[in-house]
Formats: sequence, C-alpha cells, structure tokens
Amino acid sequence: MKADLHLHSTWSDGSLSIPRLVRLAKALGLDAVSITDHDTMAGQEEALEE
Repeated sequence: MKADLHLHSTWSDGSLSIPRLVRLAKALGLDAVSITDHDTMAGQEEALEE
C-alpha cells in the first residue's frame, strides 16, 4: 500500500487545490492520502467528491 499522510491544499499553505491534489495522488498510484490543512476541514467535501 502506498500512501501520503501529510498533504496541504490551497485551503492551507499548499500549492494545489484539493481536486488537483487527489487527481495527482491517483496518477502517482497512491492508495490513500490524508489532507492535513492547517486550522480547517473546509475541503473535505471536495476531497470526497473527487
């Protein structure tokens, strides 16, 4: 199993939107990701939709 358990999106201090982050993770063959944005869970719906 390949996973990245510490990712930040543009909701925090990352450079990719959540949809782009999830698509990239899929393209890289990751089985799981954990989006660990600072002080917000605002992007969780976006992540689940993607």
